[in-house]
Amino acid sequence: MSETKPLSLPTQSPPLPTAASSNFDLYTKLYTQAYCLATAPYPIVDDAKGKEIINKQQQQHQKKIIITINTIAKLIFGLDKKQKTRVVLHGEGALELIMALVNQSDHDQATLVQTSALKAIKTCVLRNPAGRSRCRSAGVLTYINAVLQQSLNLSDNGNPNANASTDVTLAEEAFTTLAALSLGDDLNALEASTNVKPYIQSSKTVFADAKSMHQKTLYLETLFGAVEKEQEKLLKRIKVMSDADEQSFFKDLVDCETSIRKGFSHLQDEKYALSFEHYNHAMKLISPFVNDTDLLNDMVGEIRIKRAQVALELGKVKECLEDTSILLESKDTADKGSRAHLLKMHGKALILAGKIKEGKETLAKLMIICPQNDDAEVAKLLENLKVDADE
Repeated sequence: MSETKPLSLPTQSPPLPTAASSNFDLYTKLYTQAYCLATAPYPIVDDAKGKEIINKQQQQHQKKIIITINTIAKLIFGLDKKQKTRVVLHGEGALELIMALVNQSDHDQATLVQTSALKAIKTCVLRNPAGRSRCRSAGVLTYINAVLQQSLNLSDNGNPNANASTDVTLAEEAFTTLAALSLGDDLNALEASTNVKPYIQSSKTVFADAKSMHQKTLYLETLFGAVEKEQEKLLKRIKVMSDADEQSFFKDLVDCETSIRKGFSHLQDEKYALSFEHYNHAMKLISPFVNDTDLLNDMVGEIRIKRAQVALELGKVKECLEDTSILLESKDTADKGSRAHLLKMHGKALILAGKIKEGKETLAKLMIICPQNDDAEVAKLLENLKVDADE
């Protein structure tokens, strides 16, 4: 853990953005301070003499965490979908930052931090598909399970603890956040359905008079039921593999998403060999499930198009052609921009493989769908091969 001392944080929320300073700009400035706070050592009482001083430092530390999380939520709340996507991808990620701040808090007095964190998570995921999909690898679903267990005061076996205090407000906030990240993301809903049902049942007993909460849990039960019905084939596959102790679908899903991000990071840094390894690993993790659901189609498409790009850079022509061929034949690759990118890679790979005629035909198709293509590389290829749009 870093021993960098946290930068001085404001004791109040930052001023509202002006015309020259957007919420996103303010968020990026806050991010560095918040990251330092999230990674700084937590003040520890090491002797009786300094206990009062350390306790005061801990209280200040806790207050900074709450203020920081609340400020993050306020800044993200005013952003549109595009800017929210930038936020969840900025640095280590907004959701990861929120989780790191929670982990740095005093767990004996965590209710205020947890409530703030849940609200901040909601601002990241509402009207933001990128934020919802990031919840899995950021550990948000696991965190919500822990909050529900605490707020319902359940033991590890799921039974209520005798004479233990409960927190109906925190539990309702957790269910609301869970609904926000599940709506529009069936993978989140599917994972939540396998974990949260016992908490929903317990909440009906522990908080028998909480009508508002029961409306939210009824919504979740309805949503989970619909997703489970649609993904019955996948669930059977997951159960078979789980019973055989071969594989954990949701763990592998997180590992896959992490590998995709690492692969893209290495691609940007032009470390193509490492990037290729990560994309291969990501595909290996989800391949056993792709025939059982269409929920992984976007993920598989992203792996293939990026892996083809990396393979071409490495001179792995066969691997590039395999991925581009599959994508060009797929009905999911109808987007003009994506198709143009694939045709370019496919054409170049064919030429490198010595299949000049097929390469010419592919590049000619590219010129037909993008007659105003100003890609200098493609133009040079066309000129060298004497290909034009009429060929």
